[in-house]
Amino acid sequence: MNLSSIDLNLLVGFEALMAERNVTRAAARVGRTQPAMSGTLARLRELMEDELFIRTADGLQPTPRALELHEPVGKALAQIEAAFSFRDRFVPETAEMAFTIAMSNPPTISLLPALFEELTRAAPGITMHVRGFDDRDEAIALLDSGVVDVAIGVPPTEKAGRILSRPLFEDGFVTMMRAGHPAASSTLTRTTFLAWPHVLFSPEDDRFGIVDERLEKLGLKRKLVLTVPNATAAALVVERTDALCTMLTGLALQFQSAGRVVLAKTPLDLPSAPFTMNWHRRNDANLAQRWFRGLIGQTAMKRDRSPGQTARQPAPTKIPQTDLSDSH
Repeated sequence: MNLSSIDLNLLVGFEALMAERNVTRAAARVGRTQPAMSGTLARLRELMEDELFIRTADGLQPTPRALELHEPVGKALAQIEAAFSFRDRFVPETAEMAFTIAMSNPPTISLLPALFEELTRAAPGITMHVRGFDDRDEAIALLDSGVVDVAIGVPPTEKAGRILSRPLFEDGFVTMMRAGHPAASSTLTRTTFLAWPHVLFSPEDDRFGIVDERLEKLGLKRKLVLTVPNATAAALVVERTDALCTMLTGLALQFQSAGRVVLAKTPLDLPSAPFTMNWHRRNDANLAQRWFRGLIGQTAMKRDRSPGQTARQPAPTKIPQTDLSDSH
């Protein structure tokens, strides 16, 4: 292919279409009109001899050829931008831009409020869009597609060299019950734990949780009366009934702050759950994104904990304000 036939604006349009999956939004993203972006897509299709994007009920879906092009085109644009940019630092206080972050349910509740507070304080001109996901491997697809800049959740099962990661925190488990519950009057024993009905919070629609796995190994079984996909729903049920719910400490502490539930040490030896921050290699050197990832890491290390309910924190190198490097 003759490089003289490639207009840089076509590549910019391609990146916008990959990010937005919608011609109108892609046009707005790069400051063009909708007809102009439609023309860009037509020229891209002719140049690449591929449809690149197929219209569906959920918007434009990239073809395998488009997905194949996404990473090298993104890297090329980043290198071009770097070559023409004379800035050697990112100034969050005056920056005006947006980040998109994918979060599974637990960090959305236990980390997002503090992260947004830190962001508004450090960079008032930056906005943040949050997208939820349940399947841990969905994070890779979201990062590959460029829909999100960062994904936070339990580590994906798939090992992909193009996806970089940093440990954020490990969370243990506590048992939550309504304030005034008879079991709250003393230390929660295993006998008492098994005497009451239980709610299982499972965003992945499991009907046999980590507590049940541990009990099965001990030859025991609890009375599981309800499974829900949302932590807030589980807390609301616990507030109104005698059911117990064992969930991650970071989640439970948020609900405890309202005063309608109390927490107790779970009378089982349960492993902690690790949470990582993941991003695509093509965004690794971007100064703004490196700053944002540093802010996320710092916020995760400062998560509030109450005495006796602490979760183990990994020890990634803390990123000073003047250092924008990531720990891979």
